[in-house]
Amino acid sequence: MDIKVKFFEDSFVEATGPGIYGIYFQTNTENKELLYVGESVFVLVRCATHLYEIVKGDGYLGFTKEIIERNNITLAFELLLSESDKKRRKAKEKEIIKGRHPKMQSEISDRVKSIEDMIKEMTNLLNNTAPI
Repeated sequence: MDIKVKFFEDSFVEATGPGIYGIYFQTNTENKELLYVGESVFVLVRCATHLYEIVKGDGYLGFTKEIIERNNITLAFELLLSESDKKRRKAKEKEIIKGRHPKMQSEISDRVKSIEDMIKEMTNLLNNTAPI
């Protein structure tokens, strides 16, 4: 895997607790794009699971084996909000998804798109960035 990973660089300790997080994609030359918004009682652990699925290269969040071998991609995990109350956390997560339209999530609640659609979306992102 050649993609770079930023894992809660500014909020590592806070990410050990409950909250809402974002997963971002960025190439060397482009602004970052929000791929996914989620919530968890243990954000750091949940995001480690996301990273594990991405590294497999099976299309999770659009990342294939070929894409994870590119060296011009940075994947960033960021804590968006700390929130211990589950009801408020879930409501805020849905609000953020609705307002920010993460690339890999459908318009239905917090659901992700199909693997095929996520791969197409990632391909579109890569095609709209500068070459390696």
